[in-house]
Amino acid sequence: MAQPASALPPRGSATGPAGRIIATAAVAVTSAFAGGALLTQTVIVPHWREMDPAAFLSEFASSGPATGATVFPFEVASVLLLSMTTYSTVTNRRPGRLAWALATTCMVGTFVLLPIYFLGANLAMLDPAFPPRAVHAELTSWYRWNWIRTGLGLASAVLSCIALTASRRENATTSR
Repeated sequence: MAQPASALPPRGSATGPAGRIIATAAVAVTSAFAGGALLTQTVIVPHWREMDPAAFLSEFASSGPATGATVFPFEVASVLLLSMTTYSTVTNRRPGRLAWALATTCMVGTFVLLPIYFLGANLAMLDPAFPPRAVHAELTSWYRWNWIRTGLGLASAVLSCIALTASRRENATTSR
């Protein structure tokens, strides 16, 4: 039996088929980013910090850009998809909108940290003239900043999961 037009979700809302796909994709790419950030922070950076400074600079020249090139697309996709989902849930006053907004804010925070710290630090360490004696101090700073970025990514992943669950719960209730 067909539902009356007033019972259908607004076109493009977070409860429509496209909105649900976008919201689910937002959670997936946000979680992928958070996992990559956590792996970088708990495995890759400690390895870098244990290395001889000159050997680190040589390795960073290849593994640093490769690591960034792997994680960055997930970060961009997360910010875009979370923003779309947040906009839709807020404008349509759907459940989970606060959690979506907070998840988006956290991911935008990870993105803002790039020009604030990471771009300059990474470019400095990629410069062949970077002094090996400065590696330890720079990696200590990098490690601290990356914990902030990792924490924001993890918080965003958790918040987006909570928001998606709230959206799904509401969809299940309204479809009965």
